[in-house]
Amino acid sequence: MRYYNDSEAEKVAENFFKYYYHDRGKMKWGGFFLSEHRKALRDFHHEQVQEENSEKKH
Repeated sequence: MRYYNDSEAEKVAENFFKYYYHDRGKMKWGGFFLSEHRKALRDFHHEQVQEENSEKKH
């Protein structure tokens, strides 16, 4: 593994972000939103099922 001093590391990072890194932007955040939304729907459904089961017992 190669180790860089601070100025070399800065140049390597700058080169990477300038030429190689592709920020997915909206696609990235859209996937994050979809994941969170799906979890919220799953949790909501789970709560509804628990309430229905509780009402059936009484």
